[in-house]
Amino acid sequence: MALMNRIDFWMDSRGLKNKFVAKECGVSEQTFSKWRQNKTHPTLIQSAILAKTLGISVDDLIEWRDNK
Repeated sequence: MALMNRIDFWMDSRGLKNKFVAKECGVSEQTFSKWRQNKTHPTLIQSAILAKTLGISVDDLIEWRDNK
């Protein structure tokens, strides 16, 4: 599942709005919208803040790939 789908899933399940999540993450709504559209990606620190805001772990937010 892509990052944008994960953000959408967790926001929908928590009933959170773009404006609230963007503010909690310390970014503009435009920047947050770009994350949701997979046009840009949050930094590791921003990902941690986003995960905390969504009430999940960073592992739940990011799809890790095994490079074996």
